[in-house]
Amino acid sequence: MTERKEIEAIIDRWNNGLDGGDIEQMVSTCHPDVMTVNEHQPVTVGAQAIRDKYNPRIAAADITSGFDIEKLELYGDVAIVVGQFYGTMTMRDTGEVRSPKGRLALVYKRDDAGAWKMILDMDNNGPA
Repeated sequence: MTERKEIEAIIDRWNNGLDGGDIEQMVSTCHPDVMTVNEHQPVTVGAQAIRDKYNPRIAAADITSGFDIEKLELYGDVAIVVGQFYGTMTMRDTGEVRSPKGRLALVYKRDDAGAWKMILDMDNNGPA
């Protein structure tokens, strides 16, 4: 499998975990000290921060998600991915359908076993 296909597969694993409500599948794609830098939120560090951020979303909505890679650059054991995220959130309590979208930069690093693990997740939301 090419490195690009490996990165695409790990992004798909994250999205499938999010869509299926499997937070541990999402966390399995992350370095233990993953850093999240999300719009209008404080910087967080660690796998527990991923759980704290996404568990309430998973509980509140049925989610579908996608990501289109615009650029992927490899620097040895580090990969930088830039693209567009999009999806839907159907709120369980009201039925309201939200359509989050925006730009996303992800950084992955190979761990000691050779698996790609997300070390940075930085996004900004597009217009509503």
